[in-house]
Amino acid sequence: MEKVDFATNGIEEVKNAHGEIEELRFKIKFLSLFGSIVKKFFLFIVIFIAIIFSLFTLYSVPFFLLIILAIINKKTIVVSKEKFLIKNTIPIFGSKKISILELERLAVKRVENKYANRSSSSSAVIFELYAVFKNKPAKKIFSSMNPYLVDEMDSKIESLLNIQDSTNKGQLDKISKTHYQNKLETEYINSTQNKASNEQKPINQPTESKNFNIDKPSKSFPFTVSTNLINLKIVHFYNYSGKSGGITFLIGLVFTFIGIYLPIYEKEENPFLIICALIGAPILVLGVSNIFNKRFITVSKKKINYYTKPISIRKEKEILKSQIKNIEVFFSGQRINGVPSYNIFVETKDGKNHKLIKHVFNELALKDLAAEIYHHMDLKS
Repeated sequence: MEKVDFATNGIEEVKNAHGEIEELRFKIKFLSLFGSIVKKFFLFIVIFIAIIFSLFTLYSVPFFLLIILAIINKKTIVVSKEKFLIKNTIPIFGSKKISILELERLAVKRVENKYANRSSSSSAVIFELYAVFKNKPAKKIFSSMNPYLVDEMDSKIESLLNIQDSTNKGQLDKISKTHYQNKLETEYINSTQNKASNEQKPINQPTESKNFNIDKPSKSFPFTVSTNLINLKIVHFYNYSGKSGGITFLIGLVFTFIGIYLPIYEKEENPFLIICALIGAPILVLGVSNIFNKRFITVSKKKINYYTKPISIRKEKEILKSQIKNIEVFFSGQRINGVPSYNIFVETKDGKNHKLIKHVFNELALKDLAAEIYHHMDLKS
């Protein structure tokens, strides 16, 4: 896990003469997620607007005064073995004391903005630290856009209070992924475990291989896989890999219709309609390919062959085992509904990268599939 510099994040560790941590102090400022520059700019804007409004009515003064005090206010969370105190520098916001005796553990929650599906920006995600109690509702004590910071805060507080929390294991990996990604991976793990439990494995089967034999694709695993001693055959169904195929098709169809059909009724040529046709045609083809295309991959002991049908102008490609340097899973650089997708790349010794499988949301499934190719070809890690 990435180490966090607590001092730069407004967090202080108070130690005794023996160097042991006695107290943790988390200093939280308004708009601390965005930095001091944004805070000062926002404060300036609020004061400017407050002055303008006060020229017309004095009733707005208390409202803007409350906002200004909230911006200036600094909240400090003090955690020790005797107390758990939340206090503010502005007295009107009060203080809050939480009993350590009632504290069961801490937990981190990933909160995705309700409009996150309209943007791929990470600013739509906030990570919140909650205090979980035995006999009463959980309470939020901290928020940040940095998952490493909040996760390590969780561990540090629980370590100080001698709380054993098994949920910390794998927590960072889980909160770093979207809810949709976690759902896909859970479905994938459950389906592969259930399938493995219902199949009798050969006695001498290597433990590195999952011995994939999947005859029906799904959203969590958009492939069919069959394997034998000679070939590993993989078929990637594009329509199971994303939600944008139908939308892309409709957009392309509308633009193409406007650019081609409407000019029949126009006496004069309209450049705008021609542009619509030029834009719509490739979008339409992309939408159709995302719905109907499949990529066929055949992995033997000595080579990898792959091609795409039915809509593709590229011929079948071949990669010899002697040319392969590495097979890895990388972020594709694309997001759909805020969810990142991943590709399997085959890196060859001449420095080229072959995109073997593209645009799949389930990173865990792709890593397993890449490992299966490694295993079948008996490649060296």
